[in-house]
Amino acid sequence: MRFHDSRYTCASLLLKNGVAVKDIQDWLGHSSYATTANIYAHLDTDSKKQPATKMNQAVSINPGISAAI
Repeated sequence: MRFHDSRYTCASLLLKNGVAVKDIQDWLGHSSYATTANIYAHLDTDSKKQPATKMNQAVSINPGISAAI
């Protein structure tokens, strides 16, 4: 593992633990939010499942209720 790889790990762990990307940007010293968000901060599989679950709950239709479109 290269030393630079630890920056990716740091960003991803901070993101997973609820730290805002803007704060991670500052912590890593990036001048651009996009650099931090697009290159360094990667979501793990569990973090990707949470938004999918929330969306499923938001659009789920209860049995017996018809949806009119």
